[in-house]
Amino acid sequence: MSVLAHIGRGIEKKLLTAIVRTGEGRRLVEKFAEFSGVLSISHHHARGMGSRRVRTGQLYFDEKDVLIVLVEATCADAVFAGIFHEGGLDKAGAGMVFMEKVLRGHPMMPFAGADW
Repeated sequence: MSVLAHIGRGIEKKLLTAIVRTGEGRRLVEKFAEFSGVLSISHHHARGMGSRRVRTGQLYFDEKDVLIVLVEATCADAVFAGIFHEGGLDKAGAGMVFMEKVLRGHPMMPFAGADW
């Protein structure tokens, strides 16, 4: 039996996605990697351009970190609250976090060369 068998179809899972300030993603991954109920956690950097203009000929540009967490449904609310408070998302303009149900998901395999 696979070490990952417990995360197949037999367990309810939720996917948490948080958009946080640049630099916060890595810190949150380190903080929540061993948190109870977390099956998989990852983050990546995102940047983009908005449709509104700051001045004529100048567009709004922003960079954020995106945190993706696969978590057991029974622990999802606790992890959600932790990310909300640790990420400083209770402050205006700091970012957002949302949760959705997943029918089936498997964690990413740990990378031996990871520096966190």
